[in-house]
Amino acid sequence: MVRVPGDSDLQLWDRAADRYADQSGGPDDSFFRRMRPFLCETLGPVAGRRILDLGCGHGWLAEELRLDGARVLGVDGSVELLRHARASYPAVGFVAHDLCAGLPRPLSTFDAIVAHMVLMDVPELDALVADVRASLVDDGVFVFSILHPCFFAQAPLEADGERYRKVTGYLAHETRWITSFGGHHHYHRPLSWYVNLLGRHGLAVTALHEPPTLPAHVRPEPEWTAYERWFATIPTMLAVACRPMANDGPSRGPRFRT
Repeated sequence: MVRVPGDSDLQLWDRAADRYADQSGGPDDSFFRRMRPFLCETLGPVAGRRILDLGCGHGWLAEELRLDGARVLGVDGSVELLRHARASYPAVGFVAHDLCAGLPRPLSTFDAIVAHMVLMDVPELDALVADVRASLVDDGVFVFSILHPCFFAQAPLEADGERYRKVTGYLAHETRWITSFGGHHHYHRPLSWYVNLLGRHGLAVTALHEPPTLPAHVRPEPEWTAYERWFATIPTMLAVACRPMANDGPSRGPRFRT
C-alpha cells in the first residue's frame, strides 16, 4: 500500500484488512505467545466474566476468550476488519466505533478490558483511557500490550563482533509509517507518557511485562540460531496491567516546590 497524504488511520486499516486478517494474529502469533502467560496470570479464570476486547481487529482474541467461558464484546474502528470478525466468529458480539472518540455509548461495565497490540496505532488516547476507567468495575483490570517504545524501531546492528540495537532517539513523540500489511501509522510515545496517561484517568500500573523476543515460528529453544538467542535478549514488545485507583479523585497538587 502506498501512503496517500490525508488517508485516515481507519481508511488505512480498512484497506489493509484482508492482508492483516490473513497474515496476523492467532494463538501462535509471536506477539501473543509472549503475551499469553502474562494475560492468563493477570486475568485468572475468565469463565462467566464480562470482558471487552478493545481494538479487536478480526476477532481471534475475542473468540479465544469466549472459548474460555468469558462473555466477550469486541470493538474496533475498522469496519472491514469487523467484517472478517463477524464472518469468522459469529458467537461473539462486535461493535464498530472509532477508538479516538472513546468507547461506544452508553458505556457498558466490564470485569476486564484487553487491548493487544492496539494503543500504539491509535492517534488520540485520552478519551479512550477515560472511558476504559469508567467502564471497569472497581476490582477490574485493564491489560494492554504495545510495541516496545525503546527497542522496537531500532534496527539490529553488528560491529566489532557484537550485536546490539542502536537507540538514536526515544523521548520525542513521532508518527511513523509501518509498511506491514500494506502500511499504517504508528504513534511513538515514551513509556512514561503511557504511565502518566493512565494515572491521569485513575488507573495505576500494577505489573509490567517485557518478554524475550521469540522467533516468528514455534520451535524449541535448542533449535534457535545464535542470532535468535541474541535477539531474544532485547524485548520488542511490552505488556502492562493496571487497576482502578482506590481514590482517583482530583490531585491536591504537589507537596514540594522546585
